Amino acid sequence: MAPTTFSRKRTQGIAVLIEVQDLRLHPVDFDVRLGNAELESLPEVTGELRFRGQARLAGEGMILKGHLHGEIAPACARCLTPIPMEVDRDLELLYQPESVLGESAEVEIHAADADVGFFADPGVDVAEVAREQVVLALPMQPLCRPDCRGLCARCGANLNQGPCACPAVADDRWSALKTLRKESR
Repeated sequence: MAPTTFSRKRTQGIAVLIEVQDLRLHPVDFDVRLGNAELESLPEVTGELRFRGQARLAGEGMILKGHLHGEIAPACARCLTPIPMEVDRDLELLYQPESVLGESAEVEIHAADADVGFFADPGVDVAEVAREQVVLALPMQPLCRPDCRGLCARCGANLNQGPCACPAVADDRWSALKTLRKESR
């Protein structure tokens, strides 16, 4: 029997769910394409995001093995200029059902569990996995260049494009030192 292929092209609001019971029969191939409508919560994604691969049974859970590719443009942490980048990574992710954690409201996670994702029955939403992986691929503090000067705190001008028209303001926190200098004379 040939593996099932899931394909999603710009269908908003529909989960691409791979269920564990389907994996008991055979591995499931997936090919998820997410466009701007599905990724509106991730403004950094500038085009189509594609996640394709195969899901296979792993005990009570599943392993998703595949490739994630897409164009992103996170904003510079200093000047807010978009920085074009590419997400292009191979993934092998292990997911276990939440039921393996037990019924307790608080669960201690061990170091071995840090590499495991958990899902509620009946399976894993592959589109959500793709979104999570994009968030993990984003740099924590992206910079357009190492010497980025940022934005003016008063007028918001991009200081990389030249100085702004704001007058220089003295820092009042140092004014107490001026009185000490006069008293010492």
